[in-house]
Amino acid sequence: MSHVTAGTPQGTVSGPNDFKFIINDLQFDIGYVKFVDDTTTFSVSNDPHNCLLQKAADYLVSWTNVNGMVINTSKTQEMVVYFCKQLCVDDTPLICINGRHIKRVVSFKLLGVVFSSDLTWDVYVLCIL
Repeated sequence: MSHVTAGTPQGTVSGPNDFKFIINDLQFDIGYVKFVDDTTTFSVSNDPHNCLLQKAADYLVSWTNVNGMVINTSKTQEMVVYFCKQLCVDDTPLICINGRHIKRVVSFKLLGVVFSSDLTWDVYVLCIL
């Protein structure tokens, strides 16, 4: 038998609702969506060097430390959608969590839907075929 010091036991009937109660006070100053086991933040800006997402990541680190949780940085991803030809997206700073840069991707799956940085459905259609 193990002792749980934070979070909720997986596989229990009350687990998802317990977890929602725990993360109820997690709020950001930018756009965000919370799910039972996931949180997604987003920022809309004309400035590719906007630091709002890094500030949200810093706040999340602080919040998890206070609430006895750990961020799985290997599952944390960043995607940049930027269509200006005057800037290479690779020149924008990566988001850092706990001293580690998170992976920048060109597509990711959220609730079964694949989003692409070029905002087309090509990758999603290939996934469902």
